[in-house]
Amino acid sequence: MMHSYRARPTKRRSPTRLSWALGALTTLSLGLTPAVQAADENAKEVGTSSESRANALRLSGFATLGLTHNDNATAGAVTSFSQLKPVQQGWSPNMDTVLGLQLEWQALSGTTLQVQGVAREGEDMQPRLRTAALRQQLGQGLSLNLGRLRSPLFFDSSIAEIGYANLTVRPAPTIYALTNSVASLDGADLQWRLNLGDASLLTQVFGGRYDYTHRFNNFSPALSADASLRGLRGFSLSANLQDLTLRFSRTEIDRYVLRSEQVSQLNSGLTQVSAALQQMALNPLLPPGVAGALLDKSRGLDALRSPFDNRPVYTSVGMDGNWQRWRLLAELTWMDPHNDLVGQGFGYSVTLAHSFGDITPYLGVSEMKRSNARLDTRALAPTGLNPQLDGALLQLQQGFDQAQQFANISSRSISLGLRWDWRENMALKTQLDLVRTPSAQIPGPLAVPRLPFDHKLQLFSVTLDLVF
Repeated sequence: MMHSYRARPTKRRSPTRLSWALGALTTLSLGLTPAVQAADENAKEVGTSSESRANALRLSGFATLGLTHNDNATAGAVTSFSQLKPVQQGWSPNMDTVLGLQLEWQALSGTTLQVQGVAREGEDMQPRLRTAALRQQLGQGLSLNLGRLRSPLFFDSSIAEIGYANLTVRPAPTIYALTNSVASLDGADLQWRLNLGDASLLTQVFGGRYDYTHRFNNFSPALSADASLRGLRGFSLSANLQDLTLRFSRTEIDRYVLRSEQVSQLNSGLTQVSAALQQMALNPLLPPGVAGALLDKSRGLDALRSPFDNRPVYTSVGMDGNWQRWRLLAELTWMDPHNDLVGQGFGYSVTLAHSFGDITPYLGVSEMKRSNARLDTRALAPTGLNPQLDGALLQLQQGFDQAQQFANISSRSISLGLRWDWRENMALKTQLDLVRTPSAQIPGPLAVPRLPFDHKLQLFSVTLDLVF
């Protein structure tokens, strides 16, 4: 069986107790990684039959009590761009403290309804609905999920906030901060599992939509925007071998739209300046070449409306392997938003761990690099014809320059941690993160209200994780 924190703690246990622990963890969410899903099937074989469980209600959950210390007075830390309260300088529970509860009702054999709510300290413990889905077994390894599902974007997206299921305190925000914002998917997925002895293959096809509140913590006070994802669709291929899990996924989104009062004001300003340029081009005293240039500039301003809207494509290749007491987790990610302001992103994360009984030290490195952010703002160049109009163009240019800086999510981190599985379904962890962005002008995934800033940040975290 796969030796994975997704499935169980480090300590080796008897098959019966192991299966019970696996069942407790796997009922926490739909769309878990292949290792956990395979473990759930094994757990059910040891337990009661599906017929005897029909019409039964089951309550389960997970929780993390965490404290994080930030040594940086100029930058806060977040796990997602929907987090209301960053971890500012000093100690704070906002990074990892979470409570999740799930109710499962198996109405019929092969038909299960799951509802899961999550409350995070970083969001004032306001309950959020993570899953509300009907799972129907179709036979021949096929299953269909309908409703709100856990996010399938990256290797660990489905368990990102289930602390016990992660080897480390949290998946590296360097590459997960953006996708953690897309915590769920409202739609459906179809899964087909093929068991081959001790191995299994899983194919997943999914589609739907999602809405959330995006926080721009790079302003003081922070601003909020309504984020809307439409036409979300993708697939994943997974292989769960005895000591190795591999997963490839690709997700495409037709429309990723950000709307806020500030975006509306920006669009209004662009419209007004564009109209002024068109009106100026009508002046019969202007040479034809100058009038034509003004009309081109007007069309260039119209193209800058709603600059954060994009059509992102997310790709992930991940692995989780074990060899004796060693464990290696690695993931490569690509993000192409088809947006010249945001730019493309390439990230990687590698974590190496070694177990000594119930104690597992680990070392991890991660990095996200941004490229191809080349927003064409030539239309904002001054005309030299009207000082008032040129002043408005200059103001817009400064705004877009700042937006391009704050949209740069480049960063890298080194993490050193220790996990202690001190009791059944409970783990204590400590972790030191050294995070830095490429320069004092690049905020990366940090909450930075103004530039320049101290672009080196040190986080020290202590957490207690449990599932029940």
